[in-house]
Amino acid sequence: MIRKSLPPLPIVPVHLALLLFVTFALAASAVAAKPRPNIVFILTDDQRHDELGCTGDPIVKTPHIDGLARDGVLFESSFVTSASCLPNRTSLLTGQWERRHTVGWDSRSALSPDQWADTFPMVLKRHGYATAYLGKNHTPGLRYWDFDYYYGNRLGHLGFYPKPNQPIFSNARSDTQPEILGEGAANFLEQDSAFVQRAGDNAGAFLRDRPKDKPFLLYLCFNVPHGAGTGSMQQRPTDDPLYRTSYRGEMDRIQPPAGYVAEKDLKAPKIPPAVYSGKQISQYDYRLSLDTLREQRVRICETVTGIDRVVGQIQAQLQRLGVADNTIIIYSSDNGILHGEHGYGGKCLLYDPSIRVPLIIHDPRLPAERRGRRVKDLVISADVAPTLLELCGLTVPASMQGRSLEPLLRGEAIAWRRDFFCESLILLQDYPVIQGVRSADWKYIRYWPNRPVPSDYRELLNLGLGGETPAYEELFHLAADPLEQNNLAGDPQHQAQLASMRVRCTTSLREVRGEPQTLPTMPIANWNNEATAAWKNLLPLLQKVPEGRKGPAAPATKQTSREK
Repeated sequence: MIRKSLPPLPIVPVHLALLLFVTFALAASAVAAKPRPNIVFILTDDQRHDELGCTGDPIVKTPHIDGLARDGVLFESSFVTSASCLPNRTSLLTGQWERRHTVGWDSRSALSPDQWADTFPMVLKRHGYATAYLGKNHTPGLRYWDFDYYYGNRLGHLGFYPKPNQPIFSNARSDTQPEILGEGAANFLEQDSAFVQRAGDNAGAFLRDRPKDKPFLLYLCFNVPHGAGTGSMQQRPTDDPLYRTSYRGEMDRIQPPAGYVAEKDLKAPKIPPAVYSGKQISQYDYRLSLDTLREQRVRICETVTGIDRVVGQIQAQLQRLGVADNTIIIYSSDNGILHGEHGYGGKCLLYDPSIRVPLIIHDPRLPAERRGRRVKDLVISADVAPTLLELCGLTVPASMQGRSLEPLLRGEAIAWRRDFFCESLILLQDYPVIQGVRSADWKYIRYWPNRPVPSDYRELLNLGLGGETPAYEELFHLAADPLEQNNLAGDPQHQAQLASMRVRCTTSLREVRGEPQTLPTMPIANWNNEATAAWKNLLPLLQKVPEGRKGPAAPATKQTSREK
């Protein structure tokens, strides 16, 4: 066989080689120097998935949030994994199930320093982000002194008029919660000297000027439309007309949600009273009749529209500052809530209105053909933290259990989760421990016998892994029964599906729990002892000091039954 010799390689002149080297080096440098995106994360409180215009509410006006969905990506099947605010807000920070981070209502614990270091705000801070936290803090172990800018409370609720109980807000011109937080957000983006001066001599410790050469995180956490906010609305003459007269002419148009049962029409409780008594705090009494439900819906609409106005304000400010094209906006809620479906109110129960939440991600860097889409894949609260980090080009900590949603944002056809584990570990208000697994078409829920709070929290975390028998089970074929009306657990024709879901619930519980181990948290009483001296002096600003008491208020040791 005759081999053909290859022609000799051309000799590149030295000056041309140098030019090519410099060109490639500059291109690589330009890629490396591409600025990381800013993040604005807007979190609401107790907002159901269907309480936005873009998700089907026929009454509420949310033009700015609808615009985020129209120009971004709306996740239609977005769920929380813990059906109440404290544990799920912690899941949003850590990217973990409650079973893994172990900060719950009955845990008497706070995030440890190691856990806190792996939360998405602290990962962003380590990589050069200026970080701001505003609004409701409901995570024991959230170290407010680690934020570059902090304009929130210490722990618990704000109420609709937050100034009397949280003097940190006393410098705001407004008295109502959405507007106060809007002022704080505007000042973070672009400092207002008068706003800072009104905060007093300590303002430099918590209202620091945002460095303009750094990317930023603005985490804005509202305490509305939660009943602690809407229930304290007073229609004061000084309130914005939005909170006095808006939507009141719409009362007759407000219809109860599908599956609603008024107290007078309730023939038998959905869950046997021996399993769950059905007793609920008075905050949910609005569900008992259509008239009181309509009043609550008006207040929800008012506060959600108030939030929408703040969203519009932030968008306009980002545009004016010239950073809108590199700022990702996320909109979501910490949990949903029942408005009388099955005769129940509140959260904690694992029915869809309680665990399904809005989730919108608006990334202006996405190509036009990828925007305005509605994604049906099952996504969960633990996915948010790794998504934020990956969108910023950062490595996701191994501790995070959620999956980045970036492939779904790009419209990639990838293998995705087929189901997810959800739970309620709160033992307040007669709730039992509840576990469930939900797929696109099926949901299985099991209830454990009611019990007192154990001395060792791991008893709750490991419940269900030892073959224990639940007190009650539910099985719903969501494809045919989306309102979860027909419990098929006792139907002979569905015993194979029931057996399969039982096994899946236990295996998914084991997956999210991991191996039984020492609790990663720290005692809640130690949490604030880590604060710097300057922040110890600021604690009275975050929570009102009771009359006759001197110095900072002592850290809470247990959440009360009304703090949900």
